[in-house]
Amino acid sequence: MNKRITEYLNTACAQIKSKQNRLSARAELMSHIHASVDDLKQKGMNEEDAVKVTLERMGNPSEIGSQISAFNPTWKIYMVTMAGIILLMALLIWVGVFRKIHLFDITALVFVVLVTAAIILIGGISRLTKLSALARGRSAALYAGGIGSVIGLVDALGNIGNLENFGVALSFCITSVLYGLITSAVLTGIGHLCRPLEAHEICKILGWDYEL
Repeated sequence: MNKRITEYLNTACAQIKSKQNRLSARAELMSHIHASVDDLKQKGMNEEDAVKVTLERMGNPSEIGSQISAFNPTWKIYMVTMAGIILLMALLIWVGVFRKIHLFDITALVFVVLVTAAIILIGGISRLTKLSALARGRSAALYAGGIGSVIGLVDALGNIGNLENFGVALSFCITSVLYGLITSAVLTGIGHLCRPLEAHEICKILGWDYEL
């Protein structure tokens, strides 16, 4: 590879903190540079001049790297999700303390957390091992929430005549459902925040037209 191109890529990618984004950005920048150089060479320019013109058109590599590093396409979604979770938990606490309607059960929470851990451990010999750590945790939490909700629902149906026991079973069911949904939402948000940038996103950052 041309030395000037390598130096340009090294400078740009040195500004990008995420290793995955560095690799994605380097590949996309390299592809764009080579396409531009080849186009200029076809128009009669020699390789050195084509490289020089291309890199000048690209702009300051440090600025490009900084723009890519600062880009986060999903932080708003993540923040809205977290705000929703906080409001939901505040509502449950308010209902339990001031309305004496206990919709949150600590026993259920302990149960689904333990079930989640067990599912993740059992996943060592199952298809869950094919998933990423975040995806594995999300799936395990959803399974645990589903198991807890079914247990709570069955218990509630069996205690329809006993209002106190029915309430306890119902809160067990509700807590399990909320745990599965909230944990899944949080891990999904984290997964989006941690995922590498895609080619079309890098092109959008740099103002390039993206072609499939």
